[in-house]
Amino acid sequence: MLSEDISQRNLNFESYRERITNFSNEFEFGLFLHIVRRSLLWIMLVTGLSIAAAYIYLRYTAPIYESRTVLQIGDTNTAQKVLQVNEFIDDNNLLADVELLRSKFFLEMALKKLPLQVSYFYKGQILTKELYNQSFFRVVDITVLDDKVLNQPIFIDFANSGKVTLNYALGKDVYTSSFDLDGPVSTPQFSCRIMMRNRTISTEDQPNSIYFRINDPHTLVSQYSRQLSVNIADNNAKTVEIRCKDNNPTLARDLVRAMANTFIEYDLERKSESAESILRFIETQKDTVFEKLRESEYRMQSFKMENKVADMDELTPIYLQRSEEYENKVLELQVERRLLDEIERAALDTAKGENAYELIPLLVGTAYERTLSDLIVDLHDLLQQREEYRFEVTEVNEVIRSIDHRIQVQRDLIQESINSLRTRAGEKMEEYRDILQGFDSKYATLPEKELQYARIARLFHINEKYYTQLLEKEIEYQISRAGFVPENRILETASLSSTPIAPDRNMVLITYVLTGVIVSFLIVLVRYILHNNITSLNDIAKHSNASIGILGMIPKYKKEIPISQLLVDKNPKSLIAESFRSVRTNLQFVDHSPGPKIIAITSTISGEGKTFVAINLAGIISFSGKRVIVLDLDMRKPKIHLGFGVENIRGMSTLLIDRDSLDACIQHSNLENLDFITAGPIPPNPSELVISERMNAILDELRHRYDVILIDNPPVGLVTDGIAMIQRAEFPIYIFRADYSKRQFIQNVDRLINENRITRLTTILNGVDIDRNKYGYNYGYGYGYGYGYGQGYGQGYGYYEDRSEQERRRKGFWSKLFGA
Repeated sequence: MLSEDISQRNLNFESYRERITNFSNEFEFGLFLHIVRRSLLWIMLVTGLSIAAAYIYLRYTAPIYESRTVLQIGDTNTAQKVLQVNEFIDDNNLLADVELLRSKFFLEMALKKLPLQVSYFYKGQILTKELYNQSFFRVVDITVLDDKVLNQPIFIDFANSGKVTLNYALGKDVYTSSFDLDGPVSTPQFSCRIMMRNRTISTEDQPNSIYFRINDPHTLVSQYSRQLSVNIADNNAKTVEIRCKDNNPTLARDLVRAMANTFIEYDLERKSESAESILRFIETQKDTVFEKLRESEYRMQSFKMENKVADMDELTPIYLQRSEEYENKVLELQVERRLLDEIERAALDTAKGENAYELIPLLVGTAYERTLSDLIVDLHDLLQQREEYRFEVTEVNEVIRSIDHRIQVQRDLIQESINSLRTRAGEKMEEYRDILQGFDSKYATLPEKELQYARIARLFHINEKYYTQLLEKEIEYQISRAGFVPENRILETASLSSTPIAPDRNMVLITYVLTGVIVSFLIVLVRYILHNNITSLNDIAKHSNASIGILGMIPKYKKEIPISQLLVDKNPKSLIAESFRSVRTNLQFVDHSPGPKIIAITSTISGEGKTFVAINLAGIISFSGKRVIVLDLDMRKPKIHLGFGVENIRGMSTLLIDRDSLDACIQHSNLENLDFITAGPIPPNPSELVISERMNAILDELRHRYDVILIDNPPVGLVTDGIAMIQRAEFPIYIFRADYSKRQFIQNVDRLINENRITRLTTILNGVDIDRNKYGYNYGYGYGYGYGYGQGYGQGYGYYEDRSEQERRRKGFWSKLFGA
């Protein structure tokens, strides 16, 4: 038995695999359409659920609004163009400005301009709405005492007149306090005041429906950085597009405007601060040189007055020229050393690390420009990068530590470079002084006072020249600063969006409906692929390994079958009556020898309609004038008595045990020439009774009284009781039911033919849906001994069609699809 079950499962698997493999080559439209009709309830259910899901999604999904602005970035310097003075500000870098706009550092500055220290919310049953500036109350004068309260919902209740109740939870601790409206509010975590804004408190406000939240700036920056997008709109025009998406359209508009305005203000402040820093450095150097100039001038004046020297132009011109040349070099080295000292202090000072970057213009034209400029720029970039990361991570984070290490390395490089440059400058200075000392010794013969005056005059001219250069630089940068005009403009102001960009109602509906259609199609497709029922005579022939004779098929009865299953006498011209006449005709090809015949009918399982076929086939044969008797040998589940509407008090079971006589068990039907014997009470040993000698004697006796003995046997797929009668009958008939019997049931017929040598075994397909033939699924098939049911039902029966069949054939495609 176990081996048979395993074999049966293998047959099922092979059937499914074969159907999947041959799906594209053997697509059966009629069967597919039939499965669609049988799946209409599922299709409508899935489609309805899809539409309902789309409605629920649209109803309970918060809309997202988008606001945008277009910003043009640029600047001009009229003074630089007209006076051809040096520019103290680098050329505009659009990519750098875009990265600045995208940075959390800049976003934090923009958020500070919006009233977002506290957020206000209305909590509905499903959705939560951010009120932003539409809240009827305001929380002011906030002092946070415990950071744990940040980002926590604090519910507020105005139910009591003149009172306000706060309720919030921190972990497992719940805090509830009541305070006077407009009065001070003090809790263990924060203090504030709650002010009303031109609104009368409504009793409709449900408790725990309105709450506010004290925002953590870093969390706020992280939240809105995901909602903002900054992109270059036109690289040639230097335009940048700023977009913001949010559930509150007013907040989205205000944030975009704040971003644009903050950039304009920050860009102007940044460039002005760079100019001011350079001018402050020049002012400091100018004061120092002015003191030295005034000192040398005073010494020269004092020398002239003391020595009464009016003109020293005649003192050795060559000496003065060469001495002045080397003195100038020594002075330049001193100035450069002071510049190196200033850069060293600015670069190595942690608090003023960025000031060195502002001194880069002073290096232009010096011998150290190429050496120090790149190092200072790299240090500035590292410091700016560290400042940006401070908004995302803590000071002890590995990223900050890594940047600090790189900053320290960069400072060490600058320190070493400056030391190296300072050492070389000192060496050159010593070399020039040695040369000057040589000149002094060489010209020692000159009058001492003239030489002293020459030194004082030389120092005076050097200081005077340096001071004049500083004055020129100061005036030059002041003019450049005055001529600088920022041209950052807002080309398109952010407006308040009234139409959400998401969810897209039409797209959501189309998506969900298409999903429902696809799922419905997949359901139908899976049911088609997994369909393992016999649907046509062609299936029987195709899946059989033996030569099975086909008597015909019985169309599906569309109406409710009455308790009396005998239908051929109700409407002799109906399609069902004609199909049984065709079966009666085809029986002549199986055995046309004279004498009484035995017709044994069986099936694989119960419910395939063998009793229905037995009763109506017996009725249609009795119409031809032959005497017919029906025997119910399905003693485990008898139904003949139900078909004829009689009691099952006595029958085959009592007859086989000789409790009743044959004449007492024979009952007459309403049709002439049609008698029947019911199964009788259910016996405990039906198999033994069927194969007993008494059964043979009864059949021999009935052969003398009737022309046809029709036996309703039990299903051979469940029990073996009916095999004996099938082997003995001249007309063994096997019943399949369309859309009910499994295709592996055909293997039972093969075993009966091949193993039990029942070579005359024929089949009838019961319950066939004739409408399917209209769409190309033909049931007509000739196979076997040279006889067969060669016509396909649905092609026209002419005289034998009743009015209901004619109306059915006039119905259209969609009416048949929906089973109308």
